[in-house]
Amino acid sequence: MFCGLELLMSRDAEERARAAQQLCSQVTDSEAIERHGEQNPLYVELNTRLVKLLNPASDILDRLAGTAILLALVDVDSLEDKQKFRITQQTKTQLAGSEMAISNEAVAIYKKLIEKRWASVMSSVETEVNRCLEWLGSERNEVRRMTALRVIEVLCSNHLVPLHSYLTKFFATLSNPLRDQRSEIRVAAARTLGACMGLIPMSERNVRNPGLNFLYEELQRNFQMASVEGYHGALL
Repeated sequence: MFCGLELLMSRDAEERARAAQQLCSQVTDSEAIERHGEQNPLYVELNTRLVKLLNPASDILDRLAGTAILLALVDVDSLEDKQKFRITQQTKTQLAGSEMAISNEAVAIYKKLIEKRWASVMSSVETEVNRCLEWLGSERNEVRRMTALRVIEVLCSNHLVPLHSYLTKFFATLSNPLRDQRSEIRVAAARTLGACMGLIPMSERNVRNPGLNFLYEELQRNFQMASVEGYHGALL
């Protein structure tokens, strides 16, 4: 029923994205002719394929194809609330994976969901923040730690009001990643810190001053380490 399915399995990210866009365009075109919503036969078939592709036991190329479809589906204007909720849940599941390639795609999808302010994702922002803080505090899986940093960066960059109350926790949690042995983690932590600082209104001294104090103290700690990681963290 769908055209271009074989391109979804391409190793080329651009080809996967084009194939996914083509599939979702078919769904959009069919909805323009006659609105079916969740019962649209094309959407039903696409979702069935999506469930199989995103299965944790599936090959990584299958899951990349699944994330490409999710990313394209987000832009389908005719989606109903149940469909949006399903996409949100599928995205959050992929965020918890252990492969960086899948994580990268899942974060890109999550960013688009946040930017669109879908109710299904906005209602669970604090739950996602707490999951990220948990991963950064105790998770040994480096992919999850990187994912947590990137998700917090996405959330803070979008200036979501509920996050102001988490700033102190963010600062405390970022201390170790800023001195991590892996340079990728240190860079991601610095980007996340910058996004967190962007949440602080210049007029709110009770929030701004602790943030500035954290930066100063962190700078001192990193220089005192007298290590490559410490110096790099300080420069970042």
